[in-house]
Formats: sequence, structure tokens, C-alpha cells
Amino acid sequence: MEPFILSPVPYAQLLEDMRAIIRHETAQRPATPAPADANSPSDLLTVPEAAELLDVCPQTIHEWKRRGLLTYHKMGRRTYLKQAEVLAALQSEKRTAKPGAKSR
Repeated sequence: MEPFILSPVPYAQLLEDMRAIIRHETAQRPATPAPADANSPSDLLTVPEAAELLDVCPQTIHEWKRRGLLTYHKMGRRTYLKQAEVLAALQSEKRTAKPGAKSR
């Protein structure tokens, strides 16, 4: 490794040199693909995010996973659900009033 020697440089010169370096590095960088739409159906959700989206508690999401109503994907120790599948579960699992419930 070469030694790094500091010498007094005027602030304006340092600023211009840094700008030139940044311009050079950004020009050399390969183009990145456009980010996916935030509402894309391929987005992955965590269990709490899916529960919030469906307006249920996380335990309900875990129960639906256990019963096979929701498919899930494990990445390491984390569990993710596809947003499209969660929204499909919303359509199939509509909430209904309990048969014995009385309104007051």
C-alpha cells in the first residue's frame, strides 16, 4: 500500500477534484435496471405486513400458512409471502359475523 501524504490544498480545488472523481466513477458505473413498482404483485411481504394488509392479526396469517391457505417462502430464518397470493387469500377468506352473535 502506498503512503498517503497530505498537502495543503485550497478548499475550492479539493471540491473540484472530488466532483471530477464522482463524475468519472458514475460514468463508469453500469446502468442499473429501473426499480420495480412498489405495488407490483411480485413483492414479498413479511408476516406482520401481510397481517396489516388483510386487517388480521399475525397469528391468523400463521394459521392460514399452517392450513395451506397461504403459501410462504423461507429465506434463512425469515418468512415471506407474495403480495398477489395474500390479496387472493383476502378474496377467499371474507369475514362473516358469527352465527350466535347478537347486535346490541
